[in-house]
Amino acid sequence: MLVFFIHGVATQNAGYADSLKKLIKDEFAKRNTVLPHFYSSFWGAVLNKSGQMWNWIHQDLQKFSKKHANTNARDVFRYQEFREDFISKFFGDFLTYFNPQRGAKIREQIFYQLEDFLKEHPAETDLHIVAHSLGSVILWDILFSERLDPDDPAYRIRRLIAKLSHSSGDAKLHLRSICTMGSPLLFFSMMLDVVPERIKTFANASDGKVELQPGVYKRYSQGSARWTNIIHASDIVAYPICASLNPDSSSSLFLRDKFIWADANVSERGARTFGQAHAAMALGVADAHSSYWQSRGTARLITANILGDFSAIDADRLDLE
Repeated sequence: MLVFFIHGVATQNAGYADSLKKLIKDEFAKRNTVLPHFYSSFWGAVLNKSGQMWNWIHQDLQKFSKKHANTNARDVFRYQEFREDFISKFFGDFLTYFNPQRGAKIREQIFYQLEDFLKEHPAETDLHIVAHSLGSVILWDILFSERLDPDDPAYRIRRLIAKLSHSSGDAKLHLRSICTMGSPLLFFSMMLDVVPERIKTFANASDGKVELQPGVYKRYSQGSARWTNIIHASDIVAYPICASLNPDSSSSLFLRDKFIWADANVSERGARTFGQAHAAMALGVADAHSSYWQSRGTARLITANILGDFSAIDADRLDLE
């Protein structure tokens, strides 16, 4: 088994998935199951532009302070830490990704990293992809989008998987499952042309085809496919996707939204206890969006998704922490 991670916004450390990997390994050990091989793809350096933007902002605030010596610049431009640490990085990375050249550069990096991963383990037959935040949008482009240029690296990734899935040797690679965490895919569905037909063709083994390049289709999923979408209760970036993708009864896709019902931190819990909903949201949103990487509940769901343990995924539990 091969597990390939795609990170999301504001990630500058290639070890971003280390905590989650350990938790997943613990879950596999509890099940007395052979551990998968992991690979954390990393493209964060491509979008590392927010520092320059904040240099400009600080220059403007310094000019304001000189002109208005009796006024605190932090009062007229409030919540600077929150703006810089979450809002600007989050939206900055998203908007930069949708620049055609930078988006293609990210997908190219992912192609080379996935290619290396597959070459390192030529005997493995099952591929599982875990994507967080913006990574889920990138994953949609990689697997399903038809809005890309004909020479986009996404088509190279599709051909890579399809080629190995139809190789002449005994070992064949199959894309078995997808897990998304903190995904805003629904929010961007109109822009990305997210439609159920793409999912149906991915899921159905009998006629499931993907566009390997414009006008050329081939199947790279075999048997039933699995997609688990994990949403933290306080993550205002994350949205459910089942109704929007709406696979019909004839589809072999196992698709579930799973909610982690927990507070992101003590501060959010305190604010909610005293009925301060807006304060609770501000205090919790950043930690909630990054919490998946340290969550035992997330690790359990990913493990069940990888192993095809449908009963564990469907267990009626919300307090997955």
